[in-house]
Amino acid sequence: MKKILFTLLSCSLILSAQVIPGINSQGGAMTMPEGKLKMGIKHIHLKRDSMYDGTKEVTNKENLDATANITLLGLVYGVTDKFDIKVIMPYKSIEATAKLGKNDVAIDNNGIGDIVVMGRYVVLPMKEYGFQLSLGAGVKLPTGSTDSGFKTAPPVALGVNTPMPTQMGTGAYEYKAELGISKPIGESMRVDFHTMYTYRPLAHNDYDFGNELSYDLSFTGAVTKNINLGVEYNGKYNTKTDMGNDTNAPLRAMLPFKAFSGTVGYVTPQVEFMPFDKPKLHFGVGVSFLAHYNLSEYQPLEKQRFIARIGYLF
Repeated sequence: MKKILFTLLSCSLILSAQVIPGINSQGGAMTMPEGKLKMGIKHIHLKRDSMYDGTKEVTNKENLDATANITLLGLVYGVTDKFDIKVIMPYKSIEATAKLGKNDVAIDNNGIGDIVVMGRYVVLPMKEYGFQLSLGAGVKLPTGSTDSGFKTAPPVALGVNTPMPTQMGTGAYEYKAELGISKPIGESMRVDFHTMYTYRPLAHNDYDFGNELSYDLSFTGAVTKNINLGVEYNGKYNTKTDMGNDTNAPLRAMLPFKAFSGTVGYVTPQVEFMPFDKPKLHFGVGVSFLAHYNLSEYQPLEKQRFIARIGYLF
């Protein structure tokens, strides 16, 4: 890591190159120019076979082995030079096995998730202030399936309502607000900060995914005309889920299948490649490593996330 940071700092003094925002930074505060359209595809792979409670890793009593692959298709269009609209369409694939008492539970669900529509407006433009600040708001649409084909309770529940977060969507609208800041450092480095708050009403099948505050800070820099290197901190806080009076609380406390609740942070080194010296087409890869956590209850976490993205500016 020290060698990467040293290379970034050294090359920033001599290079004049395009620098792409961090792979998870949501672009910081940047918006698309008027009339321009960008398409991006990001794929996330993660595996959850470790259990945590509070600030400790604990025994995976149920032998949970879960894998998720999420592909996000994003389109961003510049309505004006200070305002753009973004649409994100996810496709999810979730596979998991666990042993609950004498019962083997297997989950294999896939499909289109909930589509997100966001608008972002530049409040403080780069040309006037030397940095840029933007505000945005949006809504997540209940487009993902929540039908009975998704498991809502293991066999040991015996008909008791004990939901699990394996459906493709929540079946409810969610509301989002964001703030972003971007600042160049010299001609070949940049820093981007982004935070988003998501309000989540109770989902279909009586599942509560919790309200969320995410925050991402990224440093990226050019080491050649074609290659950017960067590192990010990606954190989030989710409120503890309240499943209501209809849920079998003692049984749910033992289940390894849970929506995230608590605080978690990841560090993400990454590399970006621009084959034509310009960001019109770019490819990026990164790996997120679990850095810290403080969880509200017994639940799984991934120790790494593998991320790849492609971006194209029309």
